[in-house]
Amino acid sequence: MQEYSSVSVYISEHAKLTDKLNALATDGWAVVSIVSTGSEVVAYLSRAKNSSATVAPTPVAHVTPVPTPASEQNGWASATTSAPANSTTAVKTPSVPADWYKDPAGRYEFRYWDGTKWTEHVSRGGVRYSDPPTP
Repeated sequence: MQEYSSVSVYISEHAKLTDKLNALATDGWAVVSIVSTGSEVVAYLSRAKNSSATVAPTPVAHVTPVPTPASEQNGWASATTSAPANSTTAVKTPSVPADWYKDPAGRYEFRYWDGTKWTEHVSRGGVRYSDPPTP
């Protein structure tokens, strides 16, 4: 079973995110995705659920658990580093499960992520609307 969390910093303090993510990686947290919301940079994290963990960041709401392959390395950089040009190793691409998340444009309360991109499906106060995502 997986547990999820998030870490956010203001865009002006984005360098602090590296220190926070490295510290959390020592507790088994791996980065699922990093998203800019306009004023903040938010890193979504996951790890195998372990009751003996000493650091437990606030769980992320609206995230459906997704199993993490046993071969995946811990640490935030493992999911975003690219392989050398002469390497045959595949580059790991972080994935975020399809679900409703805070609208990164801030125009609505939630926007639907289909697993690869933001969609036009939005929600405010439980009412659904259609609004094309901004680039």
